[in-house]
Amino acid sequence: MSPIRVLIADDHALLREGLRRILELEPTLEVVGEASNGEEALQKAKELMPHVILMDIRMPGMGGLEATRAIREQVPSTDIIALTIHDGDEYVVEMVNAGAKGYVLKNVEPATLVEAIHRVHEGESFIPSDLMVRVFREFQRMSAARKEVSEEHPTRSESQEDRLTARELEVLHHIVLGQTNKEIAASLYISEKTVKNHVTNILRKLGLSDRTQAAVYALRHNLVRTE
Repeated sequence: MSPIRVLIADDHALLREGLRRILELEPTLEVVGEASNGEEALQKAKELMPHVILMDIRMPGMGGLEATRAIREQVPSTDIIALTIHDGDEYVVEMVNAGAKGYVLKNVEPATLVEAIHRVHEGESFIPSDLMVRVFREFQRMSAARKEVSEEHPTRSESQEDRLTARELEVLHHIVLGQTNKEIAASLYISEKTVKNHVTNILRKLGLSDRTQAAVYALRHNLVRTE
């Protein structure tokens, strides 16, 4: 199996070097390049076609948020993990809305970072459960502010949520908890292949492209409980 191609985007050279050394210890990963700002990250994403980009949020010039939006539009095959010192709810919400499939703090253990890269590359999402709960609260606040407008002008995606079966809602709940397909299968006593089929159906019915968006949608529209 070919290694996962990783691009590191951060404006601190010392941090990039440290991340490179950590990741290069893993035979399943290959660091194909580095970028010091969003413009460079976008350009190198086009040139190098990495599987995953570790993206700092705050960089000079084009920041990580804008770069994430541009890369997801122009290089859709590349997945992005936000790597930052910021654990504020608004940062997580903004990066997820921009298209990031993972969110990892810079003080994370190396093994957790490697796990995040693998999970995102395999189509999973990776947001620590404590951050997901805080995102849930943020979406509750945002939803309350939009409730009156939403009821008067329901969107297409909102009208589709009733089409989810009871089992699909169960799977969606476990997606929000950050579980992998294997973990969901074990929790629900079904096969991993069945879980994948449910995930595919959920994304299709809600008009979404990945699991992270599904988790965000579920939290925003109160489709699942996090307790």
